[in-house]
Amino acid sequence: MTPRSRASMGWVSLGCVLMWFTGCATIDRRQLLERGAAAITYRLPPERLLDVARELLLEEGYALVPSTDPLYVRTAWRVKFDDTLDIGGLRQRHFVLVKRLDEGLCAVNVYRMSSTSVGRTAPHPVSSHVDEKTGTQKMTQGDPMSPGRPVLERDLELEWRLLSRLSPATAHALESQVDAYLAQHP
Repeated sequence: MTPRSRASMGWVSLGCVLMWFTGCATIDRRQLLERGAAAITYRLPPERLLDVARELLLEEGYALVPSTDPLYVRTAWRVKFDDTLDIGGLRQRHFVLVKRLDEGLCAVNVYRMSSTSVGRTAPHPVSSHVDEKTGTQKMTQGDPMSPGRPVLERDLELEWRLLSRLSPATAHALESQVDAYLAQHP
């Protein structure tokens, strides 16, 4: 299978996409790569896309939460900074959605939800689930109780890492396109 058949990108429209994303503001190479990766469609089975997404999330220390939807993966909340939560903490979780498109293509959207708590904020009640890999019963802390609303945003960095792992040739081609664009638009 050629790299071109594994991941597909509209090369003609990449320049337009980059110009649309950048506008008049200054944007760095990393941001262009991440935004370019967000426009990629894959000619891979959704299961393969989600397997690699699971690998990346597990490598980052997230626990996966079972889902009945075969095109969806989510994680449990994970404390990012202060494990003691004496001062407060940042909790994050991820959602990965695969969308089936025409002609056997799929798109992947990764979202990160962040919740900041102040002081010792207790989580909602604990729930249990069966670990997919070990088959053992695990306890999962509930969503953090916080006076503020959680923030949901696309995790473009994780989408770039997903592309880099699934199709290194396409990631390299995107890097070349971004570098050429930046050379022309310093």
